Amino acid sequence: MKTKIFLIVSLLVLFSCTNSPKEASDNSKIPYWLTEYSELYNANPLEASKAWFQDAKMGMFVHLNLASLCENGKADYLLWAEGNASDRLIEFVGYTREEYDNAENKNQLLFDKYTLENLDTDAICQLAVDANMKYIVLTTTHLGRVFNYKASHTDFTSLNAPVGRDIVADMLESCEKSGLGFFPYMATEYSITTEDVVDHHRAVISEMLSQYGPMAGAWFDGIGGYYQHPENYTDLDKTYEMIRELQPHGLISFKEGAMCLQDYLSPEHFMLEFDDWKFEDPGMQARWDIRRARWERQSQEEWDQCHQYKLREINTVIQECYNRDNTHVPSGWINDESARHLDADELYYLLEYARHCGSNLNINIGPRPDGSIHPDDVTALTALGEKIDNEGWPEIVHEIPVLQKKF
Repeated sequence: MKTKIFLIVSLLVLFSCTNSPKEASDNSKIPYWLTEYSELYNANPLEASKAWFQDAKMGMFVHLNLASLCENGKADYLLWAEGNASDRLIEFVGYTREEYDNAENKNQLLFDKYTLENLDTDAICQLAVDANMKYIVLTTTHLGRVFNYKASHTDFTSLNAPVGRDIVADMLESCEKSGLGFFPYMATEYSITTEDVVDHHRAVISEMLSQYGPMAGAWFDGIGGYYQHPENYTDLDKTYEMIRELQPHGLISFKEGAMCLQDYLSPEHFMLEFDDWKFEDPGMQARWDIRRARWERQSQEEWDQCHQYKLREINTVIQECYNRDNTHVPSGWINDESARHLDADELYYLLEYARHCGSNLNINIGPRPDGSIHPDDVTALTALGEKIDNEGWPEIVHEIPVLQKKF
């Protein structure tokens, strides 16, 4: 019954778009981040967004979810959710062993601690500006499946958690004040289009993209599932058509690409298509070699057909992590108190690599359990902005063939 109500509410939200000046279907006002592209926008809103994205060069990824409350990020969260949390982790979150063991829903325990008392979206956006970034990607829902916005299909939202805030709305407001574009991160399953779930998934996407006004686009996770089970994505083009209707200017990304439909690629850590860059760190080179072999099996055909002509972004993390650096931290997307954070010189090196590949760089930060930015991230990103101001943007080597235009 709740799913049916949610679908009805989502349709009402969609149909009411034209009644509010802040809704996505009101094209009378150029989105604030595209004002410098007004002539192109008036001719073709999507092409204006592509030009803006190409000029943006760099963005910030923000991973914030229930796993953010765990001391060692995703690794701790998986143990927590499976009922195997250590005494150290239970104490860190703020429970007793008895409370944890007796709880039927382990995510509810984290939800009840989702206070984020020091989450400052203005500070996050200002840090992005200081680093010379032009957009923000924020997890709307991720590990633990708390929704960081007003969602009608569930009560498991940040508004109902102790934090009591619509985090997406707050981030959008901060982005507008800072002149940053905003992309909602869409969790893995919402791109699946099998008959049993597609209506629900599209309703979730529709509600997210309808209730806040113009957004820069939509960032979809889940490339592994696409290559393992392509039969689950055969109707993805209709999902994209819906997004185009809701946000005509909005860019769509689906990690390494799916069915040649997306506007830009956003692989993790490496743009594997270009093999003329050798990493200074042997651990990074080893991870690149492993990923390259997988890419050749899964993605090279689509690259040759269409992906080489798409806009490019490398999304990577400010913490050390196994999949990029061969270090002990399995995943650096969520804050891990045991992880070393990269400094400005290391981030500039990654920027050099991204620009070598003709790509934007999207640097992920993971807010700490109280919602604050790690001080090492503040230091590194501020210094990165200063380094760019002093030394300039690195040069591009591999330009996008169709556009033939430098960032």
